[in-house]
Amino acid sequence: MLPVPSEFDFFGIYLSPLFVSSLLAVVLTMMTARVLNRFRMSRFISHPALVFVALVAIYTSVIGTFLIPA
Repeated sequence: MLPVPSEFDFFGIYLSPLFVSSLLAVVLTMMTARVLNRFRMSRFISHPALVFVALVAIYTSVIGTFLIPA
């Protein structure tokens, strides 16, 4: 049987694991975009918004798989 992650209790407000991992993914993606802009690597990206959404999806799946306790 697969373990199911439980909700996070944040001062009496229950947050779903998907919301927490998505929020962390957006923060990590913003940091990644800032680093890419700082070192001028973003000039090689033809569609930055699409890359932003793809990075959020990748980070969400990685965080949800490996960092969220089940």
